Amino acid sequence: MQADAAYARLREAIVDGQYPAGARLTEVEIAETLGMSRTPVREALRRLAGDGLVRASDRGVIVDLMDEEEAWHARTVRAALDVLVAELAARRQKAGEVSPAALRAAEEAAASAQTYLERGDTDEAYRHDQRLHRQIAEIAGNPVALQMLDRLADRLEVARLAAASRAERLKNIEKKVDGIHLVTKVPAAVGAGFDGDVMNGLDLNGHAVNGANGSRGAGADKPGDEGASGSASMKKNGKRAGGTVGDDGMGRLAVPVLSPDLAEEHRRLLDAIAAGQPAAAWLAAREHAHG
Repeated sequence: MQADAAYARLREAIVDGQYPAGARLTEVEIAETLGMSRTPVREALRRLAGDGLVRASDRGVIVDLMDEEEAWHARTVRAALDVLVAELAARRQKAGEVSPAALRAAEEAAASAQTYLERGDTDEAYRHDQRLHRQIAEIAGNPVALQMLDRLADRLEVARLAAASRAERLKNIEKKVDGIHLVTKVPAAVGAGFDGDVMNGLDLNGHAVNGANGSRGAGADKPGDEGASGSASMKKNGKRAGGTVGDDGMGRLAVPVLSPDLAEEHRRLLDAIAAGQPAAAWLAAREHAHG
């Protein structure tokens, strides 16, 4: 059906960042882009709204962005589901219900994640780590858990891309003219979902601009900030390492960080699943999720 095709293509475009957080989508423009009528596009947008990827606006819909508190809750649920599906996967393996091909696919995803991490490409390492977790969820054989994980992963990916974009823009936020530093505002769409704290900076008189107050975003100190796989507990040299946009806004929750012990964590998890040991898989997944 055209509605299914429109939904799949729009969902992929949003999660890939072709339509970033804050982007406005209209039925007419999308229909022209996809080469179909407005009716299937309208249905696709309704489904995407149900997924939490878009929300209604004055004209059309916009790609939605979770605020920091919602992102924290999403990561908490995501971590719990990752632990659950690891246990279920081990149970299915114990019952002889898992194909060798499925286990190999998980092994390949883990190996790719480690390869990219060693190269310093944390973005690709994160993507393959997420591919591993989805493969484990497929092995678990629970369609409800898989659907929930997919929806959470999509929304967190939109947040991750928005935070990465914001970090890149902040690198170029100061302009120097005749020895004077000038602060340039970040477009509102980039700051959306960051509790109004678009940037932390000072004007020429040393006053905060753009609503910056140097304070942490809501929920930043909540227990569990370390979240799901790709925890927000920032570590390097024995701690978790990866990207950040600072302590303000939702960067702590949106930008992935991966453990330098990623290979060992993956190995314990996959060994437990392959051996059909549910309790060990549960523990390994929990340690990987919460660091």
